[in-house]
Amino acid sequence: MVRKALDGQEVVTASAETLRVEALEVRLGENLVLKEVDLAVEPGEIVALLGPSGSGKTTLLRAVAGLLRPTGGRILLGKEVFFDGKKGVFLPPERRNLGLVFQSYALWPQRTVYENVAYGLRLRKVPEKAVRERVLGLLDRLGLTGLERRYPGALSGGQQQRVSLARALAYDPKLLLLDEPLSNLDAKLRDQARVWLRETLKATGKAALFVTHDQGEAMAIADRIALLNEGRMEQVGTPEELYRNPKTLFVADFLGNPNVVEALVVGLEGSTARLELAGFPLRARAMGALVPGRLAKLVLRPEALRPAGVGEVNALEGALAHSLYLGSHYEHWVRVGDALLRFYSPLPLGEARVRLAVDPEAALAYPG
Repeated sequence: MVRKALDGQEVVTASAETLRVEALEVRLGENLVLKEVDLAVEPGEIVALLGPSGSGKTTLLRAVAGLLRPTGGRILLGKEVFFDGKKGVFLPPERRNLGLVFQSYALWPQRTVYENVAYGLRLRKVPEKAVRERVLGLLDRLGLTGLERRYPGALSGGQQQRVSLARALAYDPKLLLLDEPLSNLDAKLRDQARVWLRETLKATGKAALFVTHDQGEAMAIADRIALLNEGRMEQVGTPEELYRNPKTLFVADFLGNPNVVEALVVGLEGSTARLELAGFPLRARAMGALVPGRLAKLVLRPEALRPAGVGEVNALEGALAHSLYLGSHYEHWVRVGDALLRFYSPLPLGEARVRLAVDPEAALAYPG
């Protein structure tokens, strides 16, 4: 902890520290919700918890917040132990100095914007002059200047979420936790909110952990994504790492909306697999222990497929089944044997038969 002057008055400000989750286990009744989960979030880093419903992402956030007690493992922020299953340590949420931003905003409807943001500072006995400077500074940074006297009911959803974030930042918490912070906003506003939310979180220099079910939101805001599957950490990495180099079929299939089809493994050449799909030879990256003569799961992302040029050999051919105009592009569906492959094009297709090419590095083959 260090001290910071606000208009001549000193208040306690939190230092930036690393959040560490080690072998965390959470059991709810007979259900093991989190299984040996490890995660680290560095100061100034934004990490998104992503995964399907029931994967454990909200449970992990609640465990870090102290809103539920894990059954094993450890949670630390810097040298401070929030939870240690072996030593029986459990720090209650009010002693963890966390900034919490909820999906529902959780603003007091009977308090003005100013009063909502100032509440945490007044609770900590910060001098009123310092409170005013801190609150007005935050409202200005978040584009809320002039709304100090309004009540939450008179604000838009986006404005209410900014007030919720300002309240969480007001007392300079050690760690920021956000539970689906943008899910209540409409689609257009959500896209705009990604920018200011990332900028605001990065400006704090604190570790930030947030839950989202929106893949685009996770990729746009987070420095790294922690992808959970049935209570286990499936992969942690930058958005680009997870999208371009998914370690497992689950990760490849979960991110984006790829084509996943079965193809026969013909042979292996180092890290390259030779496959056959509907009689067409195809090369792909081998993403695991493939066995010649057996089927593999072939992942082909729509944006990786393109109409084949003259002489391209890593190609498939099929009949055009559907074409959908989506404004910015066309979505075409081509039937190749029993597989129906989707790809994007800026132009309509004039032929009933279509040849599709893919770079071998962009085609991923996993054990079937």
